[in-house]
Amino acid sequence: MSLTFVVGTGRCGSTVLSKALHTHPEILSLSEFFASLRNRSFPAAPLDGREFWRILSEPDPSVDSMVRKGLRTPELAYPYETGRFGRAAGVPAICHMTLPLLSDDPDGLYDELADEVPSWPRRPVVHHYRNLFAWFTRRFGRRITVERSGTSLLYVHRLRAMFPEARFVHIFRDGPDCALSMSRHYGFRLIVLPRAAARMAGVPVTGLVKHHLDRLPPDYQRFFRRDFSVEFVMGADLALSDFGEFWSSTIRHGVRALAEVDPSDRLDLRYERLLAEPATQFAALASFLGVAADRQWLDQVAERIDPSRVGAARQLDPSDQAELLASCAPGEQALPAG
Repeated sequence: MSLTFVVGTGRCGSTVLSKALHTHPEILSLSEFFASLRNRSFPAAPLDGREFWRILSEPDPSVDSMVRKGLRTPELAYPYETGRFGRAAGVPAICHMTLPLLSDDPDGLYDELADEVPSWPRRPVVHHYRNLFAWFTRRFGRRITVERSGTSLLYVHRLRAMFPEARFVHIFRDGPDCALSMSRHYGFRLIVLPRAAARMAGVPVTGLVKHHLDRLPPDYQRFFRRDFSVEFVMGADLALSDFGEFWSSTIRHGVRALAEVDPSDRLDLRYERLLAEPATQFAALASFLGVAADRQWLDQVAERIDPSRVGAARQLDPSDQAELLASCAPGEQALPAG
C-alpha cells in the first residue's frame, strides 16, 4: 500500500485537493482522519482492537457541542438531521468528517468497521493505522492512500516517525489570504481567542489561568468555562495579526520538519498555481503519487476549480492589509520560492 500525507495550515486549499483526488479511481482520499481523532491520534502504548476502536468511535464532546449549538462548518459532513446518531447524541469521532466523505451511507460504513476493528490483536497504534488504511483501500477498490487533515503541518514530525515510508505533499497559500480566511472560520477563531484574552488580562498566552479570568469581560470568562455561543466566537473582535502570526508559526514549524524529508518524497504545491493551471498541477501531482492522469480526469477536476478565489486580502483597507503582511512575513520567507 502506498501512503501519502497532504499537509498544510488549514484554509490553504487542501480540501479542494482531496476532493479532486477522491474522484480518481486509484486513490483513496481520506479527509480529516487525524483531525477527527484530535489528541487521541498518537497513543504511546500498544492497543488491542477494542481500544483502537474506542479511539475511532468515542464521541468528542467539544465537537458535539459545536454541532448542538448549530455550528455547521463545511468539514462537518455527517447527516445530523437524518443519520443514526443525530445532534443530540454523541457522534462517533470518525463519523463527523471522514466517513461521510467516503460514502453516502456513513452509518453503514461505520457498522462494517465496528464488525472488523475490535477483533484486531494488540500492537502499536501505527500497525492499526496501516491495517485500517489497507482495509479502506480494499473496501473501495483503490490502490493509493492519501490522508489530508487541516493544520497537519503541526504534526509532520509525528507522521514521519510513525510512517517513515510515507510521502508528503505540502500545499500552501498566499499568507495574508490564508490568514484572512482563518479569521472567518469558527475553528481557527477558537484557536486565536486565547491570544486576545491573554492580552486583555495582561499576561502571556501560556500564562492565562483561572485566577486571571476576573480581568476579562463576562463573555470571555464564559468562553473559558465552556459556556459560550457561536455568535460570541464569530463576533469577537480578534486582531488579524493573530491569525497571521498563527499562520507564520505553523508554516515555519512544518517547513522545518519537511526539510528532513528526502526531496524525492516531497512535493510542494502552491494553491494559486493550482487554481491558475489545474491540468498541469494535477498532472504533476498524479505523477508524484504514481497514478495516471488521463485527460478525462484532468478536465473533470479543472471544471470544479474556481480560479477567482485569490487576492481577498488585497481588498482590505491599507492598515489591515499592512497588519496582515507584517504578521505573515516570517512564514512567507520560510516557504519555497516560485
